[in-house]
Amino acid sequence: MASVAISGEDRRRYRDKVRRCLDVLARMLGESQFDFERPHIGLEIELNLIDSLGDPLMRNADVLKAIADPAWATELGQFNLEINIPPRELGGEGTGALETEVRDHLAHADDRAREVGGQLVMIGILPTLRRTDIGEETLSSNARYKMLNDQIFAARGRRCASPSTVPSRCACTPTRSSPRRPAPASSSTCR
Repeated sequence: MASVAISGEDRRRYRDKVRRCLDVLARMLGESQFDFERPHIGLEIELNLIDSLGDPLMRNADVLKAIADPAWATELGQFNLEINIPPRELGGEGTGALETEVRDHLAHADDRAREVGGQLVMIGILPTLRRTDIGEETLSSNARYKMLNDQIFAARGRRCASPSTVPSRCACTPTRSSPRRPAPASSSTCR
């Protein structure tokens, strides 16, 4: 991606455009333009890659190459992946088929992650993240992430400081090894 200079005026125009789009969305929701006789659902599931110790594994590009499925993509950090499941009818037999499809995708991806020395975990924020795991050098190689990062900091006018209360390390012991089966109510322990 070519270097782009984005001014404060560019950001203001973009915010205005987003507000207009949100206004249109609000009007469409108010007019029930999304009501269907048959409801639909689509999914985006974000996952993290970890190594055998539960630490972030910075190899999403290698895992994506091994998965070899266009439904999968990078996310912000080199330890993040996402899968996009296209919309389909919700209900009836379609719900069971959706579950089967998602489980099959996750099992396949987890098998490929294991081939490169990692595994997938479904957790919002890895409790094992350290300050050294987060920074420009750990962004996924997609240039849009660097541009997004640069623009957020440009809009803020400064770099963010890490809170001093964040521990440098959080030990986490997963209680299941795969996204193939539903997690128990408590799927990890942290200290």
